[in-house]
Amino acid sequence: MSPQQVADRRERQRAWIRLARERLSAFVLSSAGEVDAASREAETALREAVSSGAAIETISAELEVSPRALQAIVDGSVPLRSLHPDDSLRPA
Repeated sequence: MSPQQVADRRERQRAWIRLARERLSAFVLSSAGEVDAASREAETALREAVSSGAAIETISAELEVSPRALQAIVDGSVPLRSLHPDDSLRPA
């Protein structure tokens, strides 16, 4: 892989991580009418960041989320909505 290809790959990874950060922030700030869509969009962005080849540890550090929590969200064992900071917006 050429240095340019490596640089391009890293930039794509950074872009996915930035998008994941934006979507995660939107999820945290979401209201009752927005929470379902916001959680789906954030989960998708997190999965795409991982799929980009960025290390879980790198993504978790950038997002200030534990690697275990990030992995659990990405693999679907913990729905992101269940972690919403507003208890009333968590699933029953």
